[in-house]
Amino acid sequence: MVRFTVLYNVTPTSTFDWAYYMEKHLPLAARLLSPLGLIRTEVDRGVGAFPPGSPSHYHAIAHLFFASMDELNAALGATAAELSADMAKYYNDTATFQISEVVPF
Repeated sequence: MVRFTVLYNVTPTSTFDWAYYMEKHLPLAARLLSPLGLIRTEVDRGVGAFPPGSPSHYHAIAHLFFASMDELNAALGATAAELSADMAKYYNDTATFQISEVVPF
């Protein structure tokens, strides 16, 4: 299994519209990506960092799971333009992207 992670960095000028993200963007991503192999999505809301009491480094972190790298690549290739354009409607900064192999433990 592979995971595509989007980290929405907190910067001095960044803003993040949680209502739009939850009500519009995530349903759009599910609609576009589910037929292309999306297994599940998980979202983390940044509430703090370490040491305790430190501000979060991220507004949100989204994890999108696919069975294989081929499915992930095909899904992102087919939808990246539309999903990236929609990102500007809820986040005004540069996100960080990570592709990972999920390692069972």
